[in-house]
Amino acid sequence: MQNRYAQLPVADHADVVVCGGGTAGVFAAIAAAREGRDVLIIEQLGMLGGSATAGLVTPVMYSGIEGDPPSSSISDQVHDRLIARGASTKDSRMFDPLALKIVLEELCCEAGVRILYHTFIPQVVVQGTQVDSVVIANKSGLARVRGSIFIDCTGDGDVCVHAGAGYTQGAPDTGINQPMSLRYIVGGIDMIALRQQFEELKQQTGVDNSARVSEDGRQMYAACVKNKHFTLTPLFEQAVQNGDLLEEDHLYWQAFHVPSRPGSMAVNSPELFVHINGASPHDLTLAQLEGKQRILRQLEFYKKYLRGFENAYLEDIAVLVGVRESREIATDYVLTAEDLFAKRKHEDMFCQSNYPIDVHGKVLSNTFLTQPAQDGKPWYDIPMRCLYVKGFDNLLVAGRCMGADFAAQASIRVQHSVRSSGEAAGIAAALALQGGIPPRQLPPDAVRARMIEHGARYAEE
Repeated sequence: MQNRYAQLPVADHADVVVCGGGTAGVFAAIAAAREGRDVLIIEQLGMLGGSATAGLVTPVMYSGIEGDPPSSSISDQVHDRLIARGASTKDSRMFDPLALKIVLEELCCEAGVRILYHTFIPQVVVQGTQVDSVVIANKSGLARVRGSIFIDCTGDGDVCVHAGAGYTQGAPDTGINQPMSLRYIVGGIDMIALRQQFEELKQQTGVDNSARVSEDGRQMYAACVKNKHFTLTPLFEQAVQNGDLLEEDHLYWQAFHVPSRPGSMAVNSPELFVHINGASPHDLTLAQLEGKQRILRQLEFYKKYLRGFENAYLEDIAVLVGVRESREIATDYVLTAEDLFAKRKHEDMFCQSNYPIDVHGKVLSNTFLTQPAQDGKPWYDIPMRCLYVKGFDNLLVAGRCMGADFAAQASIRVQHSVRSSGEAAGIAAALALQGGIPPRQLPPDAVRARMIEHGARYAEE
C-alpha cells in the first residue's frame, strides 16, 4: 500500500508541513513561519481554530497558576487582537469564536503561512524513520505533499497512526473514551430578566452557585451538574421529572456569555455518552444526529423554565463534535498522572500547568483531581519529549493527542497546554532544520529559550 501511495503525484512541498489547522496547528505554523521557514498548513474545514472555532469551545481555560502565565507568546497576541475587535476583554478568558477565526487567519497570513483548506489526509508515505509525504484528498483528487518535518495537529493523531506510530486510547481499565459534546450558542436572550430569576432562585434555595448575570446583562455564567448543589438544580430536576429533559441533559450543563454578542450564551452541553470514539466517523456522525435533537430539547427547556428566553433562538451549532479524548500518541516521554501529582519539573519543559485532571463521564462526572506541590512551585512541566513521536525522526505531535496517559491527558487537553504545544513544536521544527538535526537532538532548553525570547511568559524563569 505504501508503494501505491508513493506513486501519487507531488502537489506541494514545504519545510514544515502542519497537518491540521486547529489551535495547536495554527500556533505551530505561525511559530515555524516566524523562524523563516516555508510552512504549509493542511486543514479539512474552511476555517482555522478547530475546537475553539468550529467546535464553539469557549472560554480558554486557566493554567491553574497564579497570574495565569500562558507559556506562549502567540497566545497573548491572539488575546490582544480579540480585545481590539471587542471579542474579548483584558481580564476575561471568554471570546467570540467567529472573531477568533478571523484573528487566526490574519496571524497566519502575516507570518507567511500557506493555508490549504478543504483537504483531508487519509494516508502517509514512510521511508524508515522518516515521513516522506502525506497523502491529501480534496476536489482535485489524490496527491502527496512532501516536507522536511511534519507536525501532526489533527487532534486524534491521524498522521502518526497512519505512519505506524504507537498509541493508546480510552481509560486503561475499560478502553472507553471521555464523553463528547456538541456545543451551541443561543441568541435573543433578555439577560436582565434572566438575572432577576437567578437572584430569586438564590433566595428560594439558599444556594448561590453558578448562576450569575452582571447588572448590565453583558456577562453571565451558569452551570448545573447532577448530584451537586447548584442554584439551578431544582429547575433541572423538575424538568427531568416532567419529561421535558432526559437524565443525560442534567448530568453536565454549562453556559457562558459571548463577548460582542449581547443576549447570547454559549452552551457546553449536551454531553454524549454512547458512541464516543472521536476517531470513528460512525460515532462522530451519530453524535451530530443525537446532539442536535438534544439541543432542540434543551432550547424548549429554556423557554419553559427560564425567564428571558421568550424570543430566544439557536444562533449556531458546532460544526465539530467536541472530542475531549481519543488517541494518545506514543512519544519519547509519556506524561502521567504521577507527574502531575508530584508537580514534576523537566529540563526540556515548554509548558507549565496546574490545571486539574478533569474527567467527564457517568461514573466520574466532572471529576477534578489535584494536590498541593511539595517544592513550593504549584505546577507541573510538560517536556518537549511529549512532542517527539517515538520511532520517527521528522514527525512531531502537538495538541490534545500529545504523549500522555489517560489521566494526564484530562489535564493537558485544554487550550492553555494545546496552544503552548503547537508553538513549541513549530519552533522545534524550525530550529532542527536550521541545525540539520532531528528535533529530539536539540538542546533541552533550546525551544523554551526561543519561546521566551519571543515573549512567552512562565511562572518562574
